[in-house]
Amino acid sequence: MTKRWKMSLLSCVRCNGAAWLCALSAPAWALTEVECVAKRIAQAPAEQSLATLRAECRAEIAGVPAVDHIYEDCLQERAATADDAQTIEQVRAQCSAIAASGKTLPKKLVETRKEQANPYVIAALRQNYILPYTYNSHPQQVPNAAPGDDDLIQHEEMKLQISLRAPLTYTDLLTTNDGIYFGFTLKSFWQFYNDEISAPFRETNYRPEVFYQAPLLLALGDGAWIWRLGLEHESNGRSQTFSRSWNRVYTMFGYLDDRWGVSLQPWYRLPEDDKEDDGDPLTPPPAAGDDNPDIEDFMGHYELTGAYRWNDIEFSAMLRRNFDEGRGAHELGISFPLWGRLRGYFQYFEGYGESLIDYDHKNQRIGVGVLLTDML
Repeated sequence: MTKRWKMSLLSCVRCNGAAWLCALSAPAWALTEVECVAKRIAQAPAEQSLATLRAECRAEIAGVPAVDHIYEDCLQERAATADDAQTIEQVRAQCSAIAASGKTLPKKLVETRKEQANPYVIAALRQNYILPYTYNSHPQQVPNAAPGDDDLIQHEEMKLQISLRAPLTYTDLLTTNDGIYFGFTLKSFWQFYNDEISAPFRETNYRPEVFYQAPLLLALGDGAWIWRLGLEHESNGRSQTFSRSWNRVYTMFGYLDDRWGVSLQPWYRLPEDDKEDDGDPLTPPPAAGDDNPDIEDFMGHYELTGAYRWNDIEFSAMLRRNFDEGRGAHELGISFPLWGRLRGYFQYFEGYGESLIDYDHKNQRIGVGVLLTDML
């Protein structure tokens, strides 16, 4: 580690709450490209172009040895999450050990941890996207439509997903960089092009969860290994005949670096009481009891997800399976730069359980749209 960097670190430590002094005292490569350019604007000749400043910052950041990047990323993460009782020496020792190991800290993980205490930022849990046009080859008419309304549900519809997470703890609990989080995912299917039935939201699924997340100290690969233990509820928020829901305890094991990631999430469904149905088809079933006792036959017992980034293109995949029943689903996605932070997105789904109302109905869907947050 260079003497110039150590002096900058000491200046930042001594500056306490003066964030602007920390930024000015740090070398340009320790900043993001935007921060580097902003700093240079204050010092550059008035006639110099922004294109030149951006090129200079990219070159300077790219020329830094990888070990320095790892050390700096670790310090930024520990600055956001380390316990107040830790000393500067302990934090430096932790980051020096990571840098010496050659392990990289994925950019997504570092940035997410840094932003946890920012009251103006909500981090993503899963992908966030809107697909203005999708085509479903086999839309289910029942229970989505009233009896006698044949082919009322159209093949074309919009699909969107919003997935967020927020920390419930802000410093280390049991180990370095662990924490408890609340997550919420909403997925909707909108019959936007169906004027015959006033273009309703055909189905919306709500998926709140609470989970504990901690790093796994494995020597495999150059990235980060992560472990989760969580409790999740998923429901479509409807009643009686159209109600679908289940509760799960799950664990997740995942690997992440800046180029690819993979995770395996098995679960155990929490049992519910059977419905006490009187058998009368004209009488709605009681509210209490299991609305979908066979859902695991179609949704399976685990979910395997993965992503790979090739230049600016990201490929993603999801697989669910119940080997005893031979059912499940898979989903494939491709995202690419579009404009600013927006990315174009193609998605293909085949199988069971794309939505809760259709958990026991197999369909194929292809869609195109815009993605706000990706897996990597």
